[in-house]
Amino acid sequence: MTATDTRAQLMDAFSDQLSTVGYPGISLVGVARTAGIQKPSIYHHFPGGKEELYTAVANRFIDASHARITDALATGTTFEERLTALVRAAAEHTGTTISFEQRIYDALDLVSSSTKDRISRRYVEALLTPVVVLFTEAVREGRVTGDPEFLMNAFLHLARAVDLTPDDSATQIVDLFLNGARPRHAHSGSREDPAG
Repeated sequence: MTATDTRAQLMDAFSDQLSTVGYPGISLVGVARTAGIQKPSIYHHFPGGKEELYTAVANRFIDASHARITDALATGTTFEERLTALVRAAAEHTGTTISFEQRIYDALDLVSSSTKDRISRRYVEALLTPVVVLFTEAVREGRVTGDPEFLMNAFLHLARAVDLTPDDSATQIVDLFLNGARPRHAHSGSREDPAG
């Protein structure tokens, strides 16, 4: 087995424990056992131990999520099609009660401030900023009204809460969100100023 394979197995084992017991409950002995190595070998691959493993796992999650979001934003030609693709990209598919993303977030208070800052900054830049940009453009075009960061936050929370069924509820989520986010029309039939 190569060092790359061992690193990946350790990250997978760490991810499994993070999903099920959260950061405080992770046992490096259990991680090593699952990966088929001795605990001291973890430090060969991750000299910083538990926190370095967490950092690697969090970065891997951010990279994979960024790829899904980038693909979603490149999907379709309309704002609604991009939102629908974002719902599909952001929805929790595992059926777990606490998402993996939430487990990563919860661990931020348990790691060093430098790790917390690095992971938080990468998370915002890779996963939130692209969606804020989408909503900024939509506000400028008059498709929705409100603060783009608020719209991003509300939309992603709604998207992550959906359980995608075989009939795909993504379009229902987008319709529900847009019904509350679209500009209201004045009684005279003209569109209100989105900035006002």
